[in-house]
Amino acid sequence: MTPYRLLVFLAPLGLLLVGCSASSRLTSTYGNKYRYSISMVAPVKSPNLLFRDDRLIIQFRFDDPAIRFQAQNISSTNMRIDWNKASLGIRGLYTPVRNLSFFYDSSAAPLLSPLIPPLGVIRDVILPRGNVFFDGEEWRVSDLLPTRDQNSQAMRSSVVNMIGSTIDVILPVEFGSDSRSYRFSFSVDSVSQISWNDYRLPSWLPPRPPMRKLTPSTEEQITAAIIVSGFLGVFAYMRSAKKSPVSE
Repeated sequence: MTPYRLLVFLAPLGLLLVGCSASSRLTSTYGNKYRYSISMVAPVKSPNLLFRDDRLIIQFRFDDPAIRFQAQNISSTNMRIDWNKASLGIRGLYTPVRNLSFFYDSSAAPLLSPLIPPLGVIRDVILPRGNVFFDGEEWRVSDLLPTRDQNSQAMRSSVVNMIGSTIDVILPVEFGSDSRSYRFSFSVDSVSQISWNDYRLPSWLPPRPPMRKLTPSTEEQITAAIIVSGFLGVFAYMRSAKKSPVSE
């Protein structure tokens, strides 16, 4: 075999070994990786997670950290989502939500989304507000459902036990002066183990905000210097006064 052909043969093998090595490290650290199969069960049954009525077309997709959706306003008036009243329930436990506009925001959610005109489209995500948090060093994003077993039989059982669970999305939507609250229910139909090589982080995830270094401002530094200088001056005066006794 010529050196060129040997190189062509070994290059893909090297990439394969690198991929296998990365997958092995992830398995060692996080355990096995899982993916769920989910369908819509209400207000209509839809394996494609698609719903349509006289005002709205909306389709969902589940990713590890959140539920993505695309919605089109097919009414004759402007539409917007009232995020302040939206909620997400997993197994009957409901929480307030986040979306892309305040993904890493620790303050209260905005009251309403931007106006979406007739035939306009919005693409967004919905996830529990508490699933995005700052741990003192960096922002972290939890999975919507457990997707790793941490090499633990108990965690593996919790993943399998998600089969048959219900996930509900409450999405209040305003159409002009009229308001309609949609409730979309989804069922976890099955779960399967996947290779870490087949997993990719969702491309829609916003980049984490840059960490601000907690350095004192120039004004604070000057103030501190003045205080220290004053203290040292008083201390020096007191020492000199003790060394020089008063004479009559």
